[in-house]
Amino acid sequence: MIENDPKKFGRDLEEQIKSRIFNKMNANKPGRYQGLIPGAVVLAIGAIFLLDNLGVVNAGRIWMFWPLILIFAGLVKLLDPCRRSWGAMLMALGVFFLLNSLGVAHFSWGAFWPVILIAVGVMAMWSALQARNLTEGLKTEGSDPLTMLNESAIFGGVQKRLGGKDFRGGQLQALFGGIEIDMRDADLAGTEAVLHANALFGGIELRVPETWFVATRGQGLFGGYTDSTRYNPPLDPDKPKKTLVVVGMAVFGGVEIRN
Repeated sequence: MIENDPKKFGRDLEEQIKSRIFNKMNANKPGRYQGLIPGAVVLAIGAIFLLDNLGVVNAGRIWMFWPLILIFAGLVKLLDPCRRSWGAMLMALGVFFLLNSLGVAHFSWGAFWPVILIAVGVMAMWSALQARNLTEGLKTEGSDPLTMLNESAIFGGVQKRLGGKDFRGGQLQALFGGIEIDMRDADLAGTEAVLHANALFGGIELRVPETWFVATRGQGLFGGYTDSTRYNPPLDPDKPKKTLVVVGMAVFGGVEIRN
């Protein structure tokens, strides 16, 4: 006879969702040679100057194609699932500047700056949709606010202390506002939890226990994603490692995780 245990079924479903999340996040890790890219760019610039001084090439014509650097950087970031929106924006900027440099179209900064705001808005919306997809499987109707975070600060502020022992993740959205979450007395329901934190012209501050290992997957656009935590592993080696994964973006704002 097979017993139907709703709690066990829920735990199994949660583990499957978390496994799928981390598989997607780690599917395209940066390659071992990614650090060679800045050196290659400097090498190419030096080679162009040298050939120009020797009269082999006309550096002035070559510099017309400098926006290709932005396009190439965008392609590299598209390989990282956590930075695809940033990569798409770099590619769009590169295409605009390339068309302007080649004389195909003419853009001035006075006419171009609204495009940047549109791009930032699209990135924020895309990041919010990602947050919903990441936490959709873990949300249930009437979920306990002690186990899930779902906070938004729009032209205001949110301060919250979380002390539950079954934290499962969630999402934070700060738009022209600030969010402060103190989770130093909390504990994870399992070994891992995903928290999506977006700061758009605002700030988010998270305080977590020193026994949690924090893995940040955030990206900053004219902003910062800072991990200032200290990790103290449990004294008992048989105890599982607790990991909090923080993803999202900071656009003209900041996200800081500390103890």
